[in-house]
Amino acid sequence: MTATGDGATTPRILPLLMLLFAVGDLSTSLLVPSLPGIAREFGTPNVTAQLAISGFAVAFGLGQLLMGPLSDAFGRRPVLIGGLMLFGIGSVLAALAPGIGVLIAGRIVQGAGASAGYVLARAVVRDIATDDRQTARMMAPLFISSGTMMICGPLIGEALIPHGGWQAAILAGLLVAGFACAWLVASFRETLTERTTGGLNPIRMARTYSGLFVHGRYFAYLFTHCCAYGASYTFIANAPFIDLANGQAGPLGLGISVGVVMAGFLSGLLIARRLAGSIGVPQGAHYFVIASIVPVLVQVALHQAGMLHQYAYLALEFLTIALLGGMAPFTAAGVVIEAPGRAGSGAALLGASQMLTVASVIVVVGLLNDGTMLPLALMQIALLVAAVIGFRLTYGPIPKAT
Repeated sequence: MTATGDGATTPRILPLLMLLFAVGDLSTSLLVPSLPGIAREFGTPNVTAQLAISGFAVAFGLGQLLMGPLSDAFGRRPVLIGGLMLFGIGSVLAALAPGIGVLIAGRIVQGAGASAGYVLARAVVRDIATDDRQTARMMAPLFISSGTMMICGPLIGEALIPHGGWQAAILAGLLVAGFACAWLVASFRETLTERTTGGLNPIRMARTYSGLFVHGRYFAYLFTHCCAYGASYTFIANAPFIDLANGQAGPLGLGISVGVVMAGFLSGLLIARRLAGSIGVPQGAHYFVIASIVPVLVQVALHQAGMLHQYAYLALEFLTIALLGGMAPFTAAGVVIEAPGRAGSGAALLGASQMLTVASVIVVVGLLNDGTMLPLALMQIALLVAAVIGFRLTYGPIPKAT
């Protein structure tokens, strides 16, 4: 496995990258069904229990700002190994937590460690891809693995509750991370050929990030990706605390409901992988987001008419998440394409911005939650409209696909 970019290396490296990329999403989705139980066990409000998700998201995002430049300076392999070890420490701390404060602290450490796999899997793709469209095609399997974990995680997490409570969900994530670390140590060879040690200077690091942030096309992809992920996590983090049936009895449990919706993300990714060779990166990033607004508007209309049954709500949310899943490989490819020579830093800034957006959205919607889906849908609409407007204003004219 080398940095040649030869397509022959791709099948061998991608499965490992897919697992590394998905560790963070798995550890979060496993815990989601346990949030009400955590709130009851520690006697805390629901919004405090949600800090186990939003605290992880903040550390997951900020950690990438350091992991990216570290990998540009020292290589992808050592930083990946160090990140997985840090994730393990956080997992043990969280699993043994005697109170909500220690649990949140452990989740923060987990998030910082998991950030390495999330940012560096994308950087490795840029290391070995031969052109822009191959970058998008190789990004799709990463997000497919993430989507698969987000589907399976709530189902597994809910199944584990009778056999070990929320601690079992933490330990399940640790088991997967341990397997990934062993695989990495045994088989991963360095893909970075040119290192940039000067990037570790805090002043240069700040200049790098600020330079990327004000780069119009880079910012267009970053802003669109962040808004879309915020819209996705609006549902994921708040589903345990709303009436998914909208006041009408429905047979589906929480784990199945969340899993069904997140299957949409995987469906969209599969479609995007098929389309990546025939449409351009900006077209894929922009038009998927535009389409995703429609099913959310239908949700609100049905809710206001009193006609939004559980099945209709989940079907429309499935469609929304599917369209956002279709967008994800294009925006992720766009940020590394628009950061030539700084793929690690470019992916890190995207990840940090994404997760800070997610954490903020989780807190805001948690405070606004009235037990129905309406605050979630309104937040999703606001984020997606902002993404569409932001892309058009910052990217400039969108070229026709060739």
